[in-house]
Amino acid sequence: MKIDVHSHFMSPQIARTLEKRSDFPYSRLVDGTYHFHCCKGLTLPMVPPLYDMDTKVGHMDEAAIDVSILSLAVPGPDRVGGAQADELARIANDLLAELIAACPDRFWGYATLGFGDTETTLKELDRCFSALNFRGLQLFSNINGKPLDSPEFRPIFARMAELGRPIFIHPTAPLNQNYLMDLVPVPALAFMVDNTLAAMRLALSGMLSEYSDAPIIIPHVGAAVPYLMGRLDGMMDSYGEDEVVKEPSQVLKQLYMDTVAYEPEPLEWCLSLMGAKQLLLGTDYPYAEWRKPLELVNKLTCSDAERELILHGNSERLFKV
Repeated sequence: MKIDVHSHFMSPQIARTLEKRSDFPYSRLVDGTYHFHCCKGLTLPMVPPLYDMDTKVGHMDEAAIDVSILSLAVPGPDRVGGAQADELARIANDLLAELIAACPDRFWGYATLGFGDTETTLKELDRCFSALNFRGLQLFSNINGKPLDSPEFRPIFARMAELGRPIFIHPTAPLNQNYLMDLVPVPALAFMVDNTLAAMRLALSGMLSEYSDAPIIIPHVGAAVPYLMGRLDGMMDSYGEDEVVKEPSQVLKQLYMDTVAYEPEPLEWCLSLMGAKQLLLGTDYPYAEWRKPLELVNKLTCSDAERELILHGNSERLFKV
């Protein structure tokens, strides 16, 4: 069995809503295809596999993927701000619920939140689990320009810990856009920088430990987190504040990471550092070489039992199958 924890969807209805905007994020129809202008330097086309579920299921069958956990693609509704962000999140969640209802054996869902108003956001989170039967929550690596460890987001983490449900943290327009958005494609570097920053801030702020009952998933083999754990530990005595976690690698190793990599070495390194129990199959469908992670998992240096954990066992445990 294979469960893909990193598979995206998008809807023409959301594109038409964002088409009315002139500020980021907005969408424009060009030659029959909507393009999402997420921020300066990041424009993403709405390719058919994002909204054509027959195409998605066909590709899943070709890759022998049994279940895809669907998350809303960038841009997230939070970037709209205010009441409109909450309304856009509600629309996205209803659209996802319809996709799942049409194919419940193949699709699970991550909730999406707007963060326009805290009480409204919490109500929508509860609706996603009680009425829509979603399996987890997708948060973006920053919420409309604020880091995830900001005090106003703690109620969301607290509620997810009460529910014991996983949080998938996907990159978005980065907090630092200076020289990260021009020469190098944003998904190649800026996304990874922002996800790494989000994970480290959650660890050093104490939020990973405080809300440990809500498992956190960092995609793309943990961005740069696995490679910087040792350096972070080694720097804390010299540069860390008194109240900051002194051995953050032990906290960071509580994270889960998916298998989205495009060469074997990063995935092998992530496995050696984190262990098979912390890895989850992910493809980042339909972006980039989404089939490549599947090939790499099949070639991983691990036992058959460990491979089964990565392919489905860990997901079945986290997402309460």
